Amino acid sequence: MNYNNAKELIEKSSYITIVGHINPDPDTLGSGLGLWWVLKKLQKRVDAVYVSRPLPQFLSWMPGFDKIKSAISDKTDLIISVDCGSFDRLGIDIPLGVKLINIDHHQSNSNYGDINIIEPEFASASEVVYKLVSISKWPMPKEAAENFYTALVSDTGFFSYEGVDKRVFEFAKELIEYGVKPDVIARNLKENEPLSKLRLLPLALQTLKLYLNAKVAGLEVTQKMFEQSGATVNDTDDLVNYARSLATVEVGFLIREESDGSLKVSLRSKNYVNVSKIAESFGGGGHVRAAGYTVRNITKDNLVNCLLDKITKEL
Repeated sequence: MNYNNAKELIEKSSYITIVGHINPDPDTLGSGLGLWWVLKKLQKRVDAVYVSRPLPQFLSWMPGFDKIKSAISDKTDLIISVDCGSFDRLGIDIPLGVKLINIDHHQSNSNYGDINIIEPEFASASEVVYKLVSISKWPMPKEAAENFYTALVSDTGFFSYEGVDKRVFEFAKELIEYGVKPDVIARNLKENEPLSKLRLLPLALQTLKLYLNAKVAGLEVTQKMFEQSGATVNDTDDLVNYARSLATVEVGFLIREESDGSLKVSLRSKNYVNVSKIAESFGGGGHVRAAGYTVRNITKDNLVNCLLDKITKEL
């Protein structure tokens, strides 16, 4: 693994920009902002850049959230991406001659960096970043630990997803030793929902359909629903879990209409279907139990039929 190469490149760089995937979730924000605090402690000039707007305001309590920028400075001499499986999902252009370190935990990562640190067995990208910090013996501010913990509990469903093991709990324990308050993080994540998200939820649940003897459930979110509820794409992050939560369901999916006319598909499985494999067949990727992809120039009905064909082969 390239941890030492990344350490050397980071330590000799003078202006670092940390980036994450568009429509950032708690893992990409927590991993990126956590590293931002660490590099600030190293007296580095560092930016955290997430190009998509609006940012998820229900995460505005995360330390450093108010410092996020939307564009890369022309003074940048190193870019570090976190929690992003493919370069196109960063939504950026790399300035000529600038190196890119790619830090991730998606098994479908395309290794698009000059240095790639990919740990598919890790439950959260924050684990990978933390390992880099530990190997490098860099100081860990409390604010970094809070961001890493937020990323960890979000991407593990508060330690309920497959892949949670002894290492994950040891990671959480170490973060708590830096001063993290688990109850505060839990309240901020679970009891800080915008009204728009609650208004969107019943609209989405009304679209619920069952397929393949109720082993598959699908939901959709349309642009009209966004208009009716005042919600944004950030409010749809965990809606697909309602489809998966049904007793008989092995695979749940959510189809979201994007403003440019494309269709974003989120996939979740419960026990045995590898949804990453399905997503990859459509040009996407992700994890065994959580993946996604985006398609264009296809009707919703044809999309569902194509998706069900792929799922049928895995059931």
